[in-house]
Amino acid sequence: MKKLYCLGLALLACISVCYAQEPVSHAKRAYLSVQGGYALNVYENAFSYRDNHRGIELLTPQGGLSIGYDFSDSFGLRLAGAFGKDAGACNVRETSGGGFYPYSFRHFNAFLDGVINLNGLAGKITYFRPKVYFGLGGAYTSHFTDAKHPWQKVVGKNIVPGFRLGFIAEYTFNSGFGVFVDICGEAYTDMYNGLMPSKEDQKRYEGYGGFPLDLRGIVTPGIIIHF
Repeated sequence: MKKLYCLGLALLACISVCYAQEPVSHAKRAYLSVQGGYALNVYENAFSYRDNHRGIELLTPQGGLSIGYDFSDSFGLRLAGAFGKDAGACNVRETSGGGFYPYSFRHFNAFLDGVINLNGLAGKITYFRPKVYFGLGGAYTSHFTDAKHPWQKVVGKNIVPGFRLGFIAEYTFNSGFGVFVDICGEAYTDMYNGLMPSKEDQKRYEGYGGFPLDLRGIVTPGIIIHF
């Protein structure tokens, strides 16, 4: 009991010391971050997972690594890469009986992000740093499993361009160590998931062709170190 009490006092002392100090700028410093979490896959026929009570399978794991540089307290650039698993499904609208044809695949993506620190933009140096970013890049998708569809084939390897928009809630100590949560929406050209419905499909079958981009929503907590 005494050990727990002493540990609690030590923790409170550390927190008090941190808050007694003024937050410092990390401008003109590089950083490295590691993150991991889950992505929501929104491609053609994603609704078929929900229709078959397997919607949870649209959430797939992802991990990533970023290297960045803050040119000022308000603006920086980062090069970010991520890898993980994805879930897709083949055509159900033009298939007799409307069967369920799921498949999985893997991705590796890379983006160059422009990052804006909103507090820095307002002239404030704070421990908590809300950031927004916009990135351009692309992805390589491979290792597709067989969907066992009667006639539609999934293209096995693809390199596609993409863009993304995101928000980072970061809390960084004066030492340069911090934690964050990254919330991101990514969009890729239609071959990301190995399928590209024709224009005729999109005209004739409502809901099948859908939006002409493959979308992903991602939430990844992580840690960051400013050098």
